[in-house]
Amino acid sequence: MAVNELLSLLEYIEQERGISRDELIEALEVSLASAGRKSIEYGKNCQVKVDKMSGKIHAWVELEVIEGKTYRECINIDEAIKISPDAKVGESITVEIPHKEFGRIAAQTAKQTMMQQLRKAERSRVYDDFKDLIGKIISGNVRRHESGNIIVDFQKAEGVLSYKDKIPGDNYIIGDRLNALLLDVNTTGSGPTLILSRSSKKFLYRLFEREVSEISDGTVEIKGIARDPGVRSKIAVASNESRVDPIGACIGVRGSRVKNITMELGGERIDIIRYDSNLKNYVMNAMQPSTPKSIEIDEDKKNINVYVDKAQIRLAIGKNWQNVRLCGQLLGMKINIISDNDEKENAFETKIKQTISDLSKKLDIDESISSKLVKNGILTVEGLKETDKEDLLAIEDFDQNEVEIILNILEKH
Repeated sequence: MAVNELLSLLEYIEQERGISRDELIEALEVSLASAGRKSIEYGKNCQVKVDKMSGKIHAWVELEVIEGKTYRECINIDEAIKISPDAKVGESITVEIPHKEFGRIAAQTAKQTMMQQLRKAERSRVYDDFKDLIGKIISGNVRRHESGNIIVDFQKAEGVLSYKDKIPGDNYIIGDRLNALLLDVNTTGSGPTLILSRSSKKFLYRLFEREVSEISDGTVEIKGIARDPGVRSKIAVASNESRVDPIGACIGVRGSRVKNITMELGGERIDIIRYDSNLKNYVMNAMQPSTPKSIEIDEDKKNINVYVDKAQIRLAIGKNWQNVRLCGQLLGMKINIISDNDEKENAFETKIKQTISDLSKKLDIDESISSKLVKNGILTVEGLKETDKEDLLAIEDFDQNEVEIILNILEKH
């Protein structure tokens, strides 16, 4: 690379991109020296200095003076004396590398180094510009699509909205305005610098914070979020002031606030529920739109049994188990939906089985016989004593032999 060309490049990057010349010169010297050391001609002792005003490259090597043949980092004493009359075996001398000889390495390295420094400086600048926006919503225009990802232009930087961070159904075309949560600023590697998300819970949180002034000023607090991006979400809210209804504040006049958020999320349904410090009440609220009959909570095992009427089962579970899944996500516990009717029936059947077993043991008879007694209303030994022989014979499936067995046993009681 010609001196004038290098000087022009230095001036351009310094003035147009705001990177200091000292920083560029330092990086260039390191790169040129490294390239020289990798060269067969110059070896590991190659050093480089670049004049920051003229752009002139000064390169040299430190060679050890030896009596033997010149090679790599060593030089024969006779050759050394020609360069430095005071040279002595065992010492080192400095040997200048002619510019023409070093020019090939400089030409290959200088532009590449400048571009690397430029990219590094730009990434550093982008980080400084966007670091305080991490975790917040930023807006840009869709620039292009790449392998299922959306590349977004933010003027000072590019962002990437990956397939996993999109909301299912997001369908943006080039030029569309796009809002997303800034997850991170990538300062390594190539490609877009800003990492975006529209599927995270934090994005939903920030949308409510932006739309609902009571949340942004701390009057209303978001206590929890569960989300199935693009389909349905549950958000638990509480008020820090008794006169403010947290649900009403989030919904807005005629539903205006929540409608704006739903539109931004492509029609995602949002259930706004009231947070309650009482866990049972909180579960009741979270299970909306279903209405549980009763709730059993095992906090140690993080398990909740929710009992509902049969007519409420579908509402409680939701399409594709969505309602119960989101409730579990919101509460951080496993939720089991149990039909209240089935539970009563199961309890009754259990009681019948226990009665049959108890009667069988007390009378020392087979459970098949005690089962027939219980099913015909004879539940205890006392009840059996009050039943005469004709009534026993009248019981369906009871034969004469079984009746005699029972009567013989009763005589012993």
